[in-house]
Amino acid sequence: MEWKEFFKPTIGKVIIFFILMGGLNYLIISSIYVSDARILIGLPLGFWPIGSFYLQSGDIPPIVEFSWVNFIIDIIFWYLIACGIIAFYKIIRKK
Repeated sequence: MEWKEFFKPTIGKVIIFFILMGGLNYLIISSIYVSDARILIGLPLGFWPIGSFYLQSGDIPPIVEFSWVNFIIDIIFWYLIACGIIAFYKIIRKK
C-alpha cells in the first residue's frame, strides 16, 4: 500500500475515526468527575477541562482552558490509527 493511498480519506476511515475520537473521548470525559481540581481529560492527550475547585476569599481560580494543540494532536493520532486499521483489514482480506 502506498502512502498516498494510506492517508487518503475514505468513508471507512472517517467512520472509524469518529468512533475512536468521538466515542472514546466522550466516554472518558463524561465518566470522570474531579472534585477540588481542574484538569484536562482526553485520549491520548488531555484537551477538555473538567473539574471544580473550592475558592476561599481572596483565592484566584486556576486557569485551565481547552487545549487546541492537544486536540489537533489527538485528531492526527486517531486518524492514523483509523488508517492503520483499514490497512490491516486490507492485508487480512487479501489472504
